[in-house]
Amino acid sequence: MYTGKLNAEAFVDFLKRFMSHRRRPVFLVVDGHPSHKAKLVAKYIAATEEQLELHFLPPYAPDLNPDEFVWSHLRQHGTFKTPLRQNESLRRRVEHDLARIRSQPWLVRSFFHASSVAYTAD
Repeated sequence: MYTGKLNAEAFVDFLKRFMSHRRRPVFLVVDGHPSHKAKLVAKYIAATEEQLELHFLPPYAPDLNPDEFVWSHLRQHGTFKTPLRQNESLRRRVEHDLARIRSQPWLVRSFFHASSVAYTAD
């Protein structure tokens, strides 16, 4: 999680941290957010010397994006299902719910079992 707007600089910073210990090439599937398509990002991708490739989802394809299954799960079972208590932080609640999902590998794997995201298993 991050605060503020996602821009090209923030995305490049994320990519640098993400790639810091990778030894093999990475094929990263992203949506069409403007920061993902920025010239600064393209410049960074070129500098990775084919160690990182971005592949873009179609403009509106929530069924192709495993992240959408995470948010759907939270809407049904977590953050969005139970109102915040007085003075409770939304950020802390979301972080708690995401940590609970992360602690259940079978649940994480289930987000990748839908036929619409079969490309993730290749």
